[in-house]
Amino acid sequence: MAKTKDIYTDKLEYDFQQFYKELEDFNYDLKEFIHGSLKAAENQGHLDKGYYKADEILDEIYIEIYENYSLITDISEFQRLLFRAGINKLEAIKSEEVPDDITYHSLLKAELKSLNENFTTDGDGDRIMFEELDDISYVQNKGWLDNIFLYEPLERQLVHKLGLNEAALLSVEKRKLLWVLYSTIPERSKTVVELLVFGNQDLKTIAEILDVPLEFVDRIIFKVKERFRLV
Repeated sequence: MAKTKDIYTDKLEYDFQQFYKELEDFNYDLKEFIHGSLKAAENQGHLDKGYYKADEILDEIYIEIYENYSLITDISEFQRLLFRAGINKLEAIKSEEVPDDITYHSLLKAELKSLNENFTTDGDGDRIMFEELDDISYVQNKGWLDNIFLYEPLERQLVHKLGLNEAALLSVEKRKLLWVLYSTIPERSKTVVELLVFGNQDLKTIAEILDVPLEFVDRIIFKVKERFRLV
C-alpha cells in the first residue's frame, strides 16, 4: 500500500508534467508578447536596455500560475491567466499603478475617447494635430534624437499585423514617424496592440484576457490602424 507522502509526491509530479504539457501551446506567443513589449518600452526610453529579460519574467509567471494550477478548470482559462499575469508583470515593471477599483474596461473606454480625437500629446506634453506629425520637420524641430526607432524586428511585426504599407520601413523619416505614432498610443490601448502584434492573440482572446467587451478591442485596433495611416 502506497504511503500518503508517496501519493502526494506522485500527484505533484503528474501536475507538473501536465502543467508544462499545456504550457507548450502558449509558451512561444507569451514569450514573444513579453519580449516585444519590453523592447518597445526600451526603445521609447521607458526602461533601461537589456535590464529586464523575458525568460526571467516568464519564470516568475510560471511559478505564480503553477501554485494555483490545480484550480484551473480548462485550457482557455489557463491561457487567460498566463497572459493576464504577463500584463501585470509588465505593468509593475513600468511602474504603472492602477487603483484596484478602476477596471480595464473603464480605462480603455477613456483611452478610446482620446484615440477618436484628431490630436495627440508629444514628448513635452504639448497637444498637436496628427497632421503635424506627418511633417518630419516637426519631429526635428522638437529636438527629438536622430536615432529614435522602435527596433526593426518590432517594426516589421507592426507593419505585417496591422496591414501597413511596407514602405514605412524604407526611410529614416518614416521609421521615426512610426516610433512617434507608436509611442503616443495610450498605455492600455498599447497593451491591446502588443497582445495582437507580439503575442499573436486574436481579438476575441484579447477581450477575454483583459475582461473587456470585444467591440472595445475591435474599435481600439481600428483606431490604431487609422493612426498609422500617416506612415
